[in-house]
Amino acid sequence: MTLALPQLTPFNSTIVRHIKQSLIGLGTRAGMRIAAQVAPHWTVRQASRMFITPPRFTQPAAERALLNAGTRHDIPASVGNIAAWQFGDINAPAIIASHGWGGRGAQFRAFVPALTEAGWQVWLFDHVGHGQSEGSEAALMDFALGMAGVHAHLLARGITVQGAISHSLGGAGVAAAMRGFGSTKAIEIPRVVMIAPPSSLMRYSRIFARHLGIPERIRAAMQWRFEQRYGVSWNDFEMPQAVAHLNAKALVVHDQGDHDVPVSAGFAVARAWPDARFVRTSGLGHRRILKDASVIADCVDFLGDRVNFARPAVIDEWQDFPGPAPLF
Repeated sequence: MTLALPQLTPFNSTIVRHIKQSLIGLGTRAGMRIAAQVAPHWTVRQASRMFITPPRFTQPAAERALLNAGTRHDIPASVGNIAAWQFGDINAPAIIASHGWGGRGAQFRAFVPALTEAGWQVWLFDHVGHGQSEGSEAALMDFALGMAGVHAHLLARGITVQGAISHSLGGAGVAAAMRGFGSTKAIEIPRVVMIAPPSSLMRYSRIFARHLGIPERIRAAMQWRFEQRYGVSWNDFEMPQAVAHLNAKALVVHDQGDHDVPVSAGFAVARAWPDARFVRTSGLGHRRILKDASVIADCVDFLGDRVNFARPAVIDEWQDFPGPAPLF
């Protein structure tokens, strides 16, 4: 792939060093706006780093207890070593869980007993740059490669992958892995649950740029860097486009009060997926939805093909793309 890098004019190196030092202390939107003028190449690098550096949080005691009850695996993948945990009968078909931006595999802890009691083994893992896995950075492409790495690890052990459950950006990673991109071969998963999936990486990058105070030419250069790094266009990761030709069955679950990823994003994904069903919840937001008993029961029923959920309506009160989906 050959892409044209937007032209960025270099400035005096002394000014550049001064801006760099000032920004380290300032860290302000105004500072980034100034840096975009006097140190554009550095600003592109800094913005790119910030865009793919996830936050890490202290793991709650309940999550540590869950992981201690599982079997730890360190899975070598193209993005680095991935920390994973297996629960349930090792001879049973597997369900893989893919967490979201800044999250951890153990956030699916409420799903583990329900899934294992239903007859599956469960694999939780931390994406690269998250939790106990290697690295400090994670782009959406890394989410896809991590999911593909865990999937390949299970197949190599003779384990049948029956389904996947994802949350937020983890769903975009699953979709990208199932579609395949660049030289990465598509993975096959019969049934997929997507909880609060985002719809547009492109739109999020534009919101990110506005919040950071950088102009479109800097954002475009940042996008170019990622596309050159992974050899794939960002357009390939737009969710409705990515899922439009997937043959797997899908269930999209989204809360109408989600302030991090609007419900319209999940609705757009469900409408674009050829064989998707849609469940809208209320009062659960973006994270509590992972602990709700009704949501967990719906996901288990769908994965086990026990309930016939409804297709999304053709016309809805929300627009498909009212704005970007934050990566939280």
